[in-house]
Amino acid sequence: MRIEVKLLPLKDNPILPFNYNHEIYSQIMEKVNSIEPEMAKILSSPHGFWTFSRIIVRKRRIIPEKGIEILSDDVSLYISSINEDLIRAIAEAVEKSPEFKIGDLSFLVGDVRALKVKEIERENVFSTLSPIVVRTVKFEGEKLKHWDLYPHDELFIDRLRKVMLLRYTEVMGHAPRDKEFEIEVLKFKPTRLMVGNSYIRGSLMVFKYKGSKEIAKFGYENGFGEKTGLGFGMVKLIE
Repeated sequence: MRIEVKLLPLKDNPILPFNYNHEIYSQIMEKVNSIEPEMAKILSSPHGFWTFSRIIVRKRRIIPEKGIEILSDDVSLYISSINEDLIRAIAEAVEKSPEFKIGDLSFLVGDVRALKVKEIERENVFSTLSPIVVRTVKFEGEKLKHWDLYPHDELFIDRLRKVMLLRYTEVMGHAPRDKEFEIEVLKFKPTRLMVGNSYIRGSLMVFKYKGSKEIAKFGYENGFGEKTGLGFGMVKLIE
């Protein structure tokens, strides 16, 4: 299930900062926790029971070093999960507490609406609504560090398969019958976003997916890759 949250900026000439994932995440968590604490626990799971998009600004102007000037009357935030109760809790929470604050910019929730979930097949073309994060670990000297991977990295697809299989099994309670899939990247743009006190690198892309229908549907509803609950890995179906 997925919803669109329309956000109305509450000042003239609003400028949206480039980095805001943690602010969106923490405010949604706070709102849900105030009405359904058990659902907030699910939201905080590292296995990614949900995902959300970048804030979609359809009419905008990029201001280097500052952010995105919003030239439209509203912007959109998309939120998705295979768990319908979770999405209903989020929708109810943001309607009861309809203010969001990102940096110095305040928004008011103008509307929340459910979107039609499209039929997912074994072959699909997806476009990201937020960057896909795939990571591995490497030793640097004597320290073990996270290493962000891009689609051209040799380990990317193997690591993505393992992450999706692990997340599917944890969230659904059983392994998928079909575990294999391939992707072909059609367009790619690297990203680097500040989340909390650290940078996370990810991939905005359009890609062809072929393989497990179960994992395709799971990725469409819960996000592809890692850290989906922090606003990464959300996709839309192109064809």
